Amino acid sequence: MKRGKHSKVWFLGPLAFKIFNKGFLLNAKKEYKSLRILKKYKLAPTPYFRIGRLIAMSKINGRVIKDFTPDEVKLSAKDFLLALHQLDKLDLMKEESHRPHKHFFLTKDGVRLIDFERTKKGHGNVTQFLSYLKHVYPNITKLGKKYKETLDLKPILKFIARK
Repeated sequence: MKRGKHSKVWFLGPLAFKIFNKGFLLNAKKEYKSLRILKKYKLAPTPYFRIGRLIAMSKINGRVIKDFTPDEVKLSAKDFLLALHQLDKLDLMKEESHRPHKHFFLTKDGVRLIDFERTKKGHGNVTQFLSYLKHVYPNITKLGKKYKETLDLKPILKFIARK
């Protein structure tokens, strides 16, 4: 079992069962709604059902970004940026993309993100992640302002390709 701030997660084979604490039904609804939207993009756990504060979903098996070396962060930055750009295009603001330590995974099938209970309408996932990337790409946050206006990821991808 893993304990979070607002929930607990149990794992059973390929499944994860997340139960939100009392008083957090809205968070469960938000997370389940986001997971259903993201299902076709394969960026998050696959949701199976929600009953009240309980969500049944697929378990994510992979390496969490907090365990990456700086070189591994650089190697995977493009994949994470593309995933976050997809969230921005869907107008899903995940929150906490500037602190991806426990929520961003690299699996054999690509990038997977977890914990969508704070999701709201909007974008800014890429710009938040740029503040995380500044420890391996100095000056990358300068590209965030232009991205915010245009949602054009190409200048950011060119910047990281040159480093």
